[in-house]
Amino acid sequence: MAGVSGKGALLRRLGAIVALLLAVDQFHSAKAAVVARNPSPQRKQQVGMETAFVGAGQQAGLEIWRVEDFKPVRYPKDQYGKFYTGDSYVVLSTKVNKRNEKFWDIHFWLGSETTQDEAGAAAILSVQLDDQLGGDPVQHREKQEHESQQFLSYFKSGVRYQPGGVASGFRHVDPSQAETRLFQVKGTRNIRVKEVDPSVASMNKGDCFILDIGKKIFVYVGIKAKRVEKLKATAAANQIRDQDHAGKPKVTIVDEYSPQSDFDEFFAALGGGSKDQVPDENVGGDDREFETAEENAVSLYRVSDASGRYSLYF
Repeated sequence: MAGVSGKGALLRRLGAIVALLLAVDQFHSAKAAVVARNPSPQRKQQVGMETAFVGAGQQAGLEIWRVEDFKPVRYPKDQYGKFYTGDSYVVLSTKVNKRNEKFWDIHFWLGSETTQDEAGAAAILSVQLDDQLGGDPVQHREKQEHESQQFLSYFKSGVRYQPGGVASGFRHVDPSQAETRLFQVKGTRNIRVKEVDPSVASMNKGDCFILDIGKKIFVYVGIKAKRVEKLKATAAANQIRDQDHAGKPKVTIVDEYSPQSDFDEFFAALGGGSKDQVPDENVGGDDREFETAEENAVSLYRVSDASGRYSLYF
């Protein structure tokens, strides 16, 4: 009996030791979780906080980073609104109220030709920026041609899609060369500017189009286009002039009040056609229906570090 009693006491002592070890482990785990939620400036550096994000979100306005080799690189402010289709971007909007309280929205924008790795890097960088700002920002995922109205509202002259990107090599526009580019301007509240094939077949009577031939830029206003579309297309043309040509080309409006000579010059620069050959407005679709369809094109995503590494699931 004494032997049995001694064995039971030993088991109880071993059980107490195991319970104590588990309690200590839980304590350290809880402590580590608190540190992870409230990292010190030194720890932020230890976990690899991107130096490009230092000082971000401290003033009202917009800040943009392009993902280059999986790192955030600050995007020039004079290029805001122009996005390369082969790239991914992180966009931070900061608002400050009268009590000096800050509110943030983080958007990661994915071009139609961006790689899955770059898209994942943009999502992870957004999480890192969110952590740097204390976890307070609201995060958004934006896909080319399916952007939210909130995102589009940041760019008063519209969002323009430029072919190319970091991985494939930028398609630089040489101001001294007469490269013909035709852009379709779509939308009424917030616009998108998309490059299309430079031909009359790409046009329609309900939209506005921007023809860039290097030394001169035309804004063609479809006969059924609304006045607000004309104003936004003109603003977009001015942005192309400033971003791609250092503000040098003259911008010419071609609309129902223009002389026939302006139409002749426009279609000659386009490479052929006439205003009578421009397809009907229904070819371009209704702008309001277009915007509603884009708003409803919602994609869900999840960022997880359950495996010890960040993973992106679409």
